[in-house]
Amino acid sequence: MTRSRKLTGALAAAAAVIGGVGTYALVATPADAVPGAQEKCTFGLKTIKVEDGWQQLGLGVTLNNGKVSRKAISQLSADMGVVTDAEIRVGYSVDGGAVQEKVYGPGNLANHTEFWQTRSTIAVIPLGPGRHTVRPYWRISGAKGTSGAFEDGCFTVESKTS
Repeated sequence: MTRSRKLTGALAAAAAVIGGVGTYALVATPADAVPGAQEKCTFGLKTIKVEDGWQQLGLGVTLNNGKVSRKAISQLSADMGVVTDAEIRVGYSVDGGAVQEKVYGPGNLANHTEFWQTRSTIAVIPLGPGRHTVRPYWRISGAKGTSGAFEDGCFTVESKTS
């Protein structure tokens, strides 16, 4: 093959690659880090006392595993405060079932500190095929009358991303 044919072939290949990349950049849609259906946030202050027991945080997320079972990774994060000699506990309900504490991940979400802090936790929740709704719940563990607060939190559940 002559030098000019090699050069022409190389230029044609480079043009095809550049054209393909350019076309992809123009028409492709960006992938979301977490699809909208797999995240929920709530803003405002919620308070709870030990006597209230398990309470929903209003952060249920529904996702669809399609035809296969998957392990979902859930993350809960918020600004929290809790009184002395008490702690905030976390549990999860799947598809309206009983709240499960320390089954999918840690149960202790916050202990008393001098100031409020941003707290977060992660859980690994096995889910079967099809649609599922996962809801985080919270409660106070401590003496009668102890309380805690949850402010401006988000919950994500990642099972399948494309």
